[in-house]
Amino acid sequence: MKNTIKKIIQSEIPKGCIFDAHSIIEYLIQFDSDTYLSYYQNNWKTKDFHREISKLITTLEGELIDRQGTSWSLNIHKKFSQNVCWLKK
Repeated sequence: MKNTIKKIIQSEIPKGCIFDAHSIIEYLIQFDSDTYLSYYQNNWKTKDFHREISKLITTLEGELIDRQGTSWSLNIHKKFSQNVCWLKK
């Protein structure tokens, strides 16, 4: 999953653009659902699952992305929630 997330950031997000985990999760669901579903653990609720994906994004900090504060954006349930923002280097 980490390699897939890294590829998404490298190839789909333009340099200098700010994004959040919701956009990565939505991309995974739309364009790489097999990878998205393969990472899921049976005992996770959606919130837990997405938190783990967010943690994977965080591991790329300094290498590919820099933290930029927080956003208030739509999650997969079409509800707004707070989320960390990242700037692609």
